[in-house]
Amino acid sequence: MEQFLKEWFSEESTVSARTSGSTGQPKEITIKKSAMILSAQRTLNHFKIQEGGTAFLCVSPDTIAGKMMIVRAIVGNLVLFAGDTESTPKLPEHFFFDLCAMVPIQLMNILKTNVGQLNKIRINLVGGGPISDAAVEKLKISGNNAYHTFGMTETISHIAVRSVGKQTETSYTALSDVDIDVVDGKLVINDKLLQSGPILTNDLVEMIDKTHFEWKGRADFVILSGGKKFYTEEIESKLQHLIDLPFFIGAVNDETLGQRVVVYVESNEPISFTKLHFLPFLPLHQIPKEALFINAFVRTDSGKIDRLRTQALTSSCVIEKIL
Repeated sequence: MEQFLKEWFSEESTVSARTSGSTGQPKEITIKKSAMILSAQRTLNHFKIQEGGTAFLCVSPDTIAGKMMIVRAIVGNLVLFAGDTESTPKLPEHFFFDLCAMVPIQLMNILKTNVGQLNKIRINLVGGGPISDAAVEKLKISGNNAYHTFGMTETISHIAVRSVGKQTETSYTALSDVDIDVVDGKLVINDKLLQSGPILTNDLVEMIDKTHFEWKGRADFVILSGGKKFYTEEIESKLQHLIDLPFFIGAVNDETLGQRVVVYVESNEPISFTKLHFLPFLPLHQIPKEALFINAFVRTDSGKIDRLRTQALTSSCVIEKIL
């Protein structure tokens, strides 16, 4: 945080940031401070965050989400509490926060361990990956709400949000001055406020209208097996109520199919899956051919599963066929 503040208050007009791969290979980019200020002000206006309010930082300032939380505090003259960035953050006692940002694994862990902490947050921005149906249901039961954000480093934080929990929306709503379009099924973003774009993403979406879209998955996670396309995130969302351990859908090379669909599960011990377990949730052709059990997944700094590096661990995993 101190390092970012030094960078922010330096004479340079830009700051450096690393992309996560939403538009291609991860890389270092520079972002204009003036654009970050405009983005911060748009978020503050959208959620009606008043000057002198309070904010809680529990994501790394190395990420765009962390950097923007600090910038919002500066722009909005907010009192910013800097907490830890652990997977189960602890909010300070006796404080209410107007604004907070966290990643999905942090939200899920709070829901599991101390759901009452969410009562301290008025606007909870959750981004960096999909939110599970289980988390949404727990939010509903608790009576809490959060906002699932859509954005990336290239767009300087989120450009669209959807409410989840007590009030759940399936589609994202673009923020003011953000134009969205679809080319070959992929989202294209043109931000008139920041004068950035068009930005072609790797995100597969379905347009609802000019300001709303539903996210389907990442184009770079599409599996081609036996001439059919399999959208990994779509399959994963259907399996959330079957597998209560961290998991993801992937593929391994197959001489006949080209690739065959498999499921990676974070577990010290194998689980005996059969097709009958999957049939209530998936059509027969989408059922994984194998389950690969890995002791510990590789994760990014923001808590997301690093699929490529995790799949490289298969030499030491247990493989069970799904018959």
